[in-house]
Amino acid sequence: MDHATSRALAAAVFAALLCLAGCKKAQDAAVEAAIERATGAKVDKDGHTVTLKTDKGEIKIASAEDGESVPLPSGFPEDIYMPGKHKVASAMDIAGAQMVNLTTPEAVAEISAGVEQTMQAQGWKREMAMQADGSSTLMYSKDKRHVVYQMVKADDGGTQLAIRTGTDG
Repeated sequence: MDHATSRALAAAVFAALLCLAGCKKAQDAAVEAAIERATGAKVDKDGHTVTLKTDKGEIKIASAEDGESVPLPSGFPEDIYMPGKHKVASAMDIAGAQMVNLTTPEAVAEISAGVEQTMQAQGWKREMAMQADGSSTLMYSKDKRHVVYQMVKADDGGTQLAIRTGTDG
């Protein structure tokens, strides 16, 4: 993907997230038309999910409102750690790469320990671990797959957790 296409796609994803965040119907139509003109993608909106259809595949973006939760992307790996108590604030599926953003009442240290224990028990190899000022990043690989966890302390004392997963290549 060239630089101009990736910039247009990033703008489209940002606009789709804004659209999901509660635009009115007239605004939805304007945002959808702008995305289609900028990217050439066809935009379909169904509830809290926006699908961008391109000649390279589909991008699905779901975003929750008012503390609700959206489902994980279809085919989200079952062998990666998820906290017991969580809400999925947003989920994206972009050509096989899946990204979810969660909130959980558990502290960063608890989530980090759960990730470490569960991922290694599931046969994942830790590739990187970083901690700084109330945040933590962990990266794992297994069978040409990878997953990155990014955790940051939430204002309420819980954790905001971003999980990115996909395949190499």
